Amino acid sequence: MGLLYTAAFLLGALISTVGGSDVEGYSKTEGAWILSLNKRTYSVNTVAECATKCNTETSFTCKSFIYNEKDQECWTAAANSKTHSVFRRSSTALYERNAYLLECVNGIGTDYRGTKSRTNSGKICQRWDSSYPHRPNFTPQSHPRADLDSNFCRNPDRDSNGPWCYTTDPNARWEYCNVPSCLAYILECINGRGTDYRGTKSSTNSGKICQRWDSSYPHRPNFKPQSHPQADLDSNFCRNPDGDSNGPWCYTTDPNTRWEHCNVPSCFG
Repeated sequence: MGLLYTAAFLLGALISTVGGSDVEGYSKTEGAWILSLNKRTYSVNTVAECATKCNTETSFTCKSFIYNEKDQECWTAAANSKTHSVFRRSSTALYERNAYLLECVNGIGTDYRGTKSRTNSGKICQRWDSSYPHRPNFTPQSHPRADLDSNFCRNPDRDSNGPWCYTTDPNARWEYCNVPSCLAYILECINGRGTDYRGTKSSTNSGKICQRWDSSYPHRPNFKPQSHPQADLDSNFCRNPDGDSNGPWCYTTDPNTRWEHCNVPSCFG
């Protein structure tokens, strides 16, 4: 119970402080700018007023805003840095809704707003605004508050098993998505073999830097994000996609060392 309480507390701290934001519910990046075709411009006196404009935006779902303190200008946008390029621009700060940055779920994930777009079996999700190959019961028009954007996994019907999507496979109308719990992302430790470890360790026991899972250099991997979508083979983070009894591991960037285990401690000491 104490471990879960600590993890929940850490998650709350992460959401409120990522990027050193001074606006509740947002992460701040100094000197950043994103281009978005769907945006609106306002004149405001404070960053808090700009946040309010984003929170009450009716023209689109506001995912971020940019505030220029010098000129007291505010841009609300329907985009965030996960789906658009970030540019450097002086005298500005980019504020992004934390819900759109977290690639994990709290509870059953009705508030999940990440960009996962594959199912547990690896099928590509169908766009929510498309009727091919499946005619959806849930659309952006019928459920505007569910943020049925692009083909991202969502949970518009509060399914107890979490986010899902219609698939682009004509023989599979829908499937659940592999979106891990946010607690797994907070804990830099493993339970058992660590098959559910989702931390950010990226070096091996001997100190070698891990190779990205989506890379074929210097080693051609047997485990890839496409072939093992449930393993969350993200970036070059240590993972355990094959249930290795010795815990998380990774391919290394050393041409002479194909792979090594990672030093991820047990959650129970």
